[in-house]
Amino acid sequence: MRAFVANPADQKAIETLAANTGYVGQIGTTCVTTMVSGGHALNALPQRATANINCRIFPGVKPASVMAELARVAADPGVKFSDVTEGSNPTDASPLRADLTGAVKTAMGKIRPGVPIFPSMSAGASDSMWYRSVGVPSYGVSPIFIKQSDDFSHGLNERTPIDNIPLAITYYRSLFTDLTK
Repeated sequence: MRAFVANPADQKAIETLAANTGYVGQIGTTCVTTMVSGGHALNALPQRATANINCRIFPGVKPASVMAELARVAADPGVKFSDVTEGSNPTDASPLRADLTGAVKTAMGKIRPGVPIFPSMSAGASDSMWYRSVGVPSYGVSPIFIKQSDDFSHGLNERTPIDNIPLAITYYRSLFTDLTK
């Protein structure tokens, strides 16, 4: 992580982080095919096929450059790409706020004493983009702790460990109380 922060072009650091599914979406743009469809009958050759490629675009990367890279990699003029982002809205990160950071430290201290607080980037899309696009800073400050191997976000078996729930209630009560003073 330190090598990547020192030099985001460090190929060895990129390969090391990319090998960990928990970091791969936080070090650059990622694209994965999420749905494939083709044909009209079980016993006939398909006349067409479609695929949805879901891209999580890294901050500062233009969507048009991602589309161009997909076309370049496909290297087939017969393959057509269409942007179907359904209104995705790239925005800059929200600025760090001392009042929020302080309230998070206090709240986390009540449920997980000694756990350090540091900013990080979510690897997925969030509703925050809509607020940020109109100038309202937005933050994710979850108190949920889960092993990467148990985190199946957006999967069929998405879940939160039940022992996190009472701690989360305590955390959010503290956080909201501090932020609304």
